Amino acid sequence: MSVDAATLERWEGLRSVRLARTVLEEAWGLSLILTTDEGPLAHRRGGVVRSSGPSCRAALFSREGFTRCDAFYRGVREGESRCHLGLQVWTEPVVIREGDPPVAHLVVSGFSSPAEEVDRTRVAHALSALGVDDATTADAARKLPVVDPASRRPVRAVLRVLAEELRQHERGRDDERRARPVGLWGLVGGSPQMEAVFELLPRLAASDATVLVLGESGTGKELVARALHDHGHRKSRPFVAQNCAAMPDDLLESALFGHVRGAFSGASRSQEGLFGAADGGTLFLDEVGEMSAALQVKLLRVLQDGSYLPVGATAPRKANVRIVAATHRDLARGVEEGTFRQDLFYRLHVLPIRLPPLRERLGDLRLLVDAFVADLPPTVPRRVAESTWECLEHYRWPGNVRELRAEVFRWQITAADMTELRPEHLSPEIGAAAGYTPVGSPTVRAAVRGEATLAEAVESLEREIISEGLTRTGGNRTRLAKELGISRTTLGERLKRYGFE
Repeated sequence: MSVDAATLERWEGLRSVRLARTVLEEAWGLSLILTTDEGPLAHRRGGVVRSSGPSCRAALFSREGFTRCDAFYRGVREGESRCHLGLQVWTEPVVIREGDPPVAHLVVSGFSSPAEEVDRTRVAHALSALGVDDATTADAARKLPVVDPASRRPVRAVLRVLAEELRQHERGRDDERRARPVGLWGLVGGSPQMEAVFELLPRLAASDATVLVLGESGTGKELVARALHDHGHRKSRPFVAQNCAAMPDDLLESALFGHVRGAFSGASRSQEGLFGAADGGTLFLDEVGEMSAALQVKLLRVLQDGSYLPVGATAPRKANVRIVAATHRDLARGVEEGTFRQDLFYRLHVLPIRLPPLRERLGDLRLLVDAFVADLPPTVPRRVAESTWECLEHYRWPGNVRELRAEVFRWQITAADMTELRPEHLSPEIGAAAGYTPVGSPTVRAAVRGEATLAEAVESLEREIISEGLTRTGGNRTRLAKELGISRTTLGERLKRYGFE
């Protein structure tokens, strides 16, 4: 296990890390590097670790040196070792939970100890073999820091204390994450993809810059736009939304920018338009990628200086509006293909936020279902069978969260007054995703897929019918035998065979 790049970058900004780095540098001339089994953060980006010692920095500028350094950091372990330059290295693991493997290592590199063992010539030869020029080699070997043996204990103590600080920091974040509601501002989710969205939203809400929300239809783009407005400083002003794909060009232009009286046939009075209506607030432009080239030019002008021209007007008007745009299209590809203006793309792409499709965050499925069911009457069952979850989790959800919400609301009819939501209450296409048949026990579905025998499927089906019948009849065997068209004696044999008595 190892931490991701975002966590490593967050650690680099912690006060405790900066303090430890300063102490090690000023007291012993040592360089602190945070690394995981994927290497230091800079190596993941193909760059040079700035905090490394002079000899390491020199090696990193050669291709062979970079490869060797990267391999060394990826394989670093706790304790003392020698790197490929012959330098002594001390490391300390970062463990978040007792008994778990390290998620990262703290590395102090670029020193030799004790003083009588310092072999600057060996380091110089190693650098030369990597193709480093003589002047850089000599300078790096000369600046090699030397640590007295008596300093080993305090250096290791600094690393241990820092490792414990990082451990406590991450455990605190985990506890805080578990304590807070799963989601933010009406958006539900606990997956890493949605956690990244929730981390970004408060910063976007505090800003007045244009936001571009990217995501497939049904992922919740308007919910994000509404959340940004409701939690920003414009929340007391209007929030206005317009789907740019819902109108032809001429009507959309009039709807957005307004028109003056007599501008066209039927314009018996002036209309201010949505920019005027949203003045001081937020205008949400959904499916902005569907705008024509002519309207893209007009939108660009508003984004540039806040001015727009109503249809038929000769004098421009001003509007103080924050734009939140959304699209399911790849606008960068649209720029390449010439269907979307490059200058408008850069104006919109100031603060992009991507909403993942539901199929990429199926771990949120149960949270979303619970949230939607909570809004329904108590006649809808709160308990969901595992076979039902199997169907829901196998389905691809092309309509995303919007489709899931519609499916849950459908249960008001299909599962009213039931004690448990079962696969037969689902839409046919959702049940079919997991091979469900109208009598969908797991064994029957397995037989449909060729993973169980016919005899096993028949037995499973018979057991399920009897189990459901006992529940339906309140255990009345005479009534159940009559409904099933078998004798009470035969029913008794089946009950005994399947363990019902």
